[in-house]
Amino acid sequence: MKIVEYKKAPGRKIVKRMSLQTKSTLLSIVSLIVFVYGIIVLAKAVWLESTNEVFNRWFLLGIYAIALVVGGMIMYGNALQMRVRVDTRKEMRRFFRKNRRELAHRKEAAAKKQKPKEEKSQKEKEKENPAKSI
Repeated sequence: MKIVEYKKAPGRKIVKRMSLQTKSTLLSIVSLIVFVYGIIVLAKAVWLESTNEVFNRWFLLGIYAIALVVGGMIMYGNALQMRVRVDTRKEMRRFFRKNRRELAHRKEAAAKKQKPKEEKSQKEKEKENPAKSI
């Protein structure tokens, strides 16, 4: 008897390789579809209730619809959270790139200002202040 090894589903590899932006886009689309479907099912449950259908039928359909609506909203919240991460990363990289350039320019300017001055020879010092040479 051979023991079956645990293998990951083929979709997991695909999802793992996707960028965060792609994941957030796909999740937002799926979540909006689930949300809209939940609203449609909720409308059906309300219609069944108004036509005096059996209580269990419209009540369970309504619970199912609310679960779909809430699930869609939660998934959309997760998609927004991923999107915020992408945007924050992008802004931070832009900020660091900009500061790196500014810092390099400041260092260059400071290096130009603080070039080591050549020492004056003894004769030049005497010309500037002949009293000190005595």
